[in-house]
This record gives sequence, structure tokens and C-alpha cells, in this order.
Amino acid sequence: MKKLLLSILPLMLILWSCGPQEKEADSEVFTTLKDTATASSAPLVEEKDTTKQEVQELELHALGNTLEEIKYGQDTLRVKTGALVKLKFVNEGIDMPMVHNVVFTAPGKYKQVALAGASIGASGNYVPESEAVIAASPIALPGQTVELEFTAPTTPGMYDFVCTYPGHWSKMHGVLEVK
Repeated sequence: MKKLLLSILPLMLILWSCGPQEKEADSEVFTTLKDTATASSAPLVEEKDTTKQEVQELELHALGNTLEEIKYGQDTLRVKTGALVKLKFVNEGIDMPMVHNVVFTAPGKYKQVALAGASIGASGNYVPESEAVIAASPIALPGQTVELEFTAPTTPGMYDFVCTYPGHWSKMHGVLEVK
């Protein structure tokens, strides 16, 4: 019996020394890890600050009351790259056929966008889903003013704008100069 007790005793000592002390050690490691994670050691995540984005307010008028007279009040609009553009679009027409919009397109794409827009119809504001479209206003009925907000392209260049109401594109187009 004495021999058996002597052989079991080292095993009991090993089990006793590993049991509760290991748990305390694990707890100390956990506490240490938990305590070292602070706000100052967290990775920084920067979000784009849109409050500093430049805002450019523009006004564009649709003029004329016949197909021969229709035009935009300006043929060139200028904005800075990446600016938030707030455009007020005023339709000064009086008669019902004087329905207009303004669609901003990639360089040289205004005719293609206008022709595609004609097939879209009124329910789609005559604006096709196309990568060439940068921004588009809703339809402005005669005497109506609509507003449009969009971010100007970040690449400088000469972009286009056009009225995509069927038959208007040939007289109602201009250039959006982005610099």
C-alpha cells in the first residue's frame, strides 16, 4: 500500500499543480490581452469628409417656345473637378410641347445618349441607362423649375449636356467644362 501511495503521489502532485494554476495563468493572459487593446492601438479608418467638398451652384434655362427657337440659355457650364454641383434647371417655355431635361454625358456621347433616350420614353424621363450618362434631371414641364445634384467628374475635360426629349438634342446641347 505504501508503495502504491508513493507511486500515485507524484501523479496527484502533477495533476494538482496543472489544474487550478493553469486556469489562473489563462485568466492572467486573457486579462493582459484584454487590457492592452486600447483605442490608441486600434487601426485608423478614415472616411471621406464630404463637409469639405466644394459646392458649385449653377442655373440653366431652357428658352424658346417653338422647335425653331428652343435652346439652352448657356452653351457652356464650368465646374471644378469633384465639386458637388447643385443645378437649378428652369424651363421658360409656355406651351406643352416645350418639355425639357438636361443630361450630362461623357465627352462626345450626347447625340448617342439623346437618341437612346427617345426610345426610353416619358416614364424613364427620356434618359437611357448608360455608362455615358453622368447625371440627369427629371423632365421639366413648361414653366417648371427642377433641381439636380451630382458630383462633377474628377477627371478634367470637356463633357457634354443635352436635352434628350425627342427631337430636341440637335438644338439643345452644350459643354460642361471640368477643370
